[in-house]
Formats: sequence, C-alpha cells, structure tokens
Amino acid sequence: MGRFGIGVLEDVLKTDWTDVFPRARALGYDGVELGIRADTYTDTELWSDKGLTALAKRAEESGIPIFSICLHTFWTYTFADPDVSKRITAKQIVMRALKACKVLGVPAMLIPVTNPLGLPLEEAAHRWAYETKGIASEAAKLGIRIGLENVGRSHIVTGEQMLELIEAVDNPSVGAYFDVGNAQMLGSDSIADIHTLKDHLVQVHIKDPRKDRKPCYVGEGEIDLPGCLKALVEVGYSGPLVFETPGMEDPLETAGRNLQTLRSMIETVEAA
Repeated sequence: MGRFGIGVLEDVLKTDWTDVFPRARALGYDGVELGIRADTYTDTELWSDKGLTALAKRAEESGIPIFSICLHTFWTYTFADPDVSKRITAKQIVMRALKACKVLGVPAMLIPVTNPLGLPLEEAAHRWAYETKGIASEAAKLGIRIGLENVGRSHIVTGEQMLELIEAVDNPSVGAYFDVGNAQMLGSDSIADIHTLKDHLVQVHIKDPRKDRKPCYVGEGEIDLPGCLKALVEVGYSGPLVFETPGMEDPLETAGRNLQTLRSMIETVEAA
C-alpha cells in the first residue's frame, strides 16, 4: 500500500457485503467502504453479534479491511430534522454503528451532512452542531473518527462552512469526510477546500462527475484530480481514498479501470 490506501464503496461494484471483499481484492483495492441505507439498516450484519462475527471473518479471510461505514440513512433520518423522533433515530443508528466499528476495527464512519427539508442555514447549522456534539464523546471513547461529508441538499457547500461546523462541535473525533467531486459540483473549490480542512480530513471520496451528469470514467470528468491529489500531499494527508463512482455498463471493469487511472495520477503527482 502506498501513501494512500485506495478503497471502494460496495455499491460501486454493484455487489453486497457477501461478495464485496473478494471482488475488491481481485481488482487490486486496499479496502472497502460499506453503506447502510434507511430502509434496510436493521437487517444488516452490523445489527447482530452473529452478523458482526461473519463480517469480520470475511474481511480477515480476504485480507481486505473495512476502511469506513457510510450512513446513507441520513438522507431519511437527519440531525437537521425538526422532528425530534427522527433525530433520535439518527442518533441511535450512529451509536449502534459506532459500536460495530469498534468490534470490526473500522477506524472511521461517514455521516453526510444532509438538510433534505431545506431548512435555513442558521437553523440547520445549530441542530447539526448540537446533535453531533452528542455523539462525538462516544466516538472519542471508542477511538472512532466521524467524518462529516459535504453533499448536495445541505446547508454546507464550502470547506469554510464545514470547518465552522467542525469547530462548533470542538471534538478531535469529528472531522471532514471530503468528497472532491461534490465540492466542485456544488460550486466550491475542491483544492482550496482541501487546504482549508487539512488536519481535519478523516477520509476522502473520489469521483469525477461531468456537468451534464452523464456517467463517465475517472479522468474524463470535470474534476482536477491531479490538483486535488497534489493538495492532499501538501497538507500531509495519507489516509484512504475511496471511490464513489458510477458503475457504467460493466461495474467491475469500470472499477478496475478507475483504480489504475487513479494510481497513475498518484504516481505522477508523487514523482513531480
């Protein structure tokens, strides 16, 4: 493994948690990210001791670690929701996922900073800061880092806005799970945001979208990925880079091609 371990979200491979480890290994990835969705989260292996044991065994046997757990559930249960019951459910999911991360040896958990109801910035920011403080101490106790991700339909767009949230929470267990593609597509500057967030970077999502939203391979989109990689090197980041990219016609072929493209970019940046 080089400076950056390179991982892949299981959905990129269009597979489930049973097959994601051998498929990632066969393609040459260093790790995987597992996503939890709102309609099935209680059915995942994270929600039972038996499931956790089976999941840990598959990861160990494959030699492919779990880099992170992604809480897609926050598109339904969000800290920005005025409905207290929804916020309580969101917190319960986080707490269970944190315990699962501890058992599995997963170092990080991704929480997308969602605001699907379009609440005013100040209201959403207050709720997110307050609720995230409530889970940060548990994450710190368990030694798990929470990465808040910049996504669409959020009150946060720029790296500076994300930094404000992180500083409001004021706990070293909470940082940024930075998505280089989301940043630029939302109207921010990915390279500038990396420099803004620097020491607060927990993990990084890699994608290379086009403005017309047509699926494409990495290297064919609108993102200056070499520039982002250079910025990551400059700020001293050496954690995982995790693909969240479209599968195209052949998800496995696409994932393999994208991996080789990214590795070539990394080699060029490191040689410069």
